[in-house]
Amino acid sequence: MVVVIAVLGMAPTRGTILELRAGGVTTGPSGAVKTVPPTAPDRFVDGTSVLDSADRSDPSVAERIRSDRSWLRSGSVPGAGEFRGMAERALLDLRVLTSDTGALMAAPVTAWRHVWPRDASFAIAAYSVTGHHAEAADVFGFLSRVAPADGRWEARYRTDGSGPPDDRPQQLDGSGWVLWALWTFVHTAPDDELVDDVVSAMRPAAVASADAIVESLGDDGLPEASSDYWEKSEEKVTLGIAAPLSVGLRAAVDLAGVLDVDPARWRSASDRLDEAVDETFGAHGYPRTLPDGGDDAAVTFLAPPFAPVSDPVSAAVEDAERSLRVPNGGHRPGEVWTKDVGVAWTPETAMFALALAGQGDREGAERLLTFLDEHRTPQGSLPEKVDARADPASVAPLAWTSSLVLLTLTALDGELPVVPGPD
Repeated sequence: MVVVIAVLGMAPTRGTILELRAGGVTTGPSGAVKTVPPTAPDRFVDGTSVLDSADRSDPSVAERIRSDRSWLRSGSVPGAGEFRGMAERALLDLRVLTSDTGALMAAPVTAWRHVWPRDASFAIAAYSVTGHHAEAADVFGFLSRVAPADGRWEARYRTDGSGPPDDRPQQLDGSGWVLWALWTFVHTAPDDELVDDVVSAMRPAAVASADAIVESLGDDGLPEASSDYWEKSEEKVTLGIAAPLSVGLRAAVDLAGVLDVDPARWRSASDRLDEAVDETFGAHGYPRTLPDGGDDAAVTFLAPPFAPVSDPVSAAVEDAERSLRVPNGGHRPGEVWTKDVGVAWTPETAMFALALAGQGDREGAERLLTFLDEHRTPQGSLPEKVDARADPASVAPLAWTSSLVLLTLTALDGELPVVPGPD
């Protein structure tokens, strides 16, 4: 999740060294989320979020160890082998970041201690494909309680559900991501009763989100300009908005039966949007903005699991993966992202790993997973950034990156569902 605002046109800042503000996350005796300082000697007991400095003779500590290990066994840990440790920690971190109310913090530090619909949607998908549908349902429960009546989600919400923490602009991509998360949940959950409960709770939000996407489209078939995952005001529509709305609307069409909705209006708008994306963004190699806004990691939102494999998109993903690579081996958000250009953002690196996995490039996906694995915090969590010294930086764990890694490993295992393409 991008929180720092990009200042376009400023001179690139190279060699940036950034602080690592947390090394991991655990819970205290009361269940409150606590960060682990990156300089702390503590490590986690294997298969748990319990620190090895905890008194294991304490019955409550022993119960937390048992609970964490039992929870991992209740689902699946993708990526057996060299990436299993990263996958286990990603799952356990997501569990700690998800409260009993379903509020999933983006990260356990200051301004990140809020719920982004985008991050929450990816966590729902990660929970779903690893067999933790109860936790996915909890996150949906939170989203259903804060869902906007008009289908236009705020950038983020307070964890108590009382609304947004500030006046940050709405981010229209949330309407698409929530629909994709619901589609992934429905297509992976084995419990029909749980599916019925979630669909019932989310139906108003899902219908409103799909309708909001339809209403956002102009005469050219593209949505209006909106802030996207770069978290800055935009004057032009970005690929980071058009692509998530495309997958969201196609997901809504496929969900129309369980939502008990006539999909004709959604299908017509979906066809218009997909055609417009191909004919406008596609004609220029899928840049961030038209006609020449430079490569953007958002091109990965057009690749599996968000759409079937497409040769033009695959080529654009490969080109962008090369052009956005920074010296330490990770990736920046886009070519016009000029702040701290030597710093890698782990969500973007993981986005490319996911796309490459979906396109059948196992070697490329594993190369990026290795980068992420090798640049975890001392406690094993995935940070938001990797700085110019190739050290983990900013906050950790980051829920979005943790979710993306789990989705990528699931894709490499051949078990990640792909949203249908245009009819």
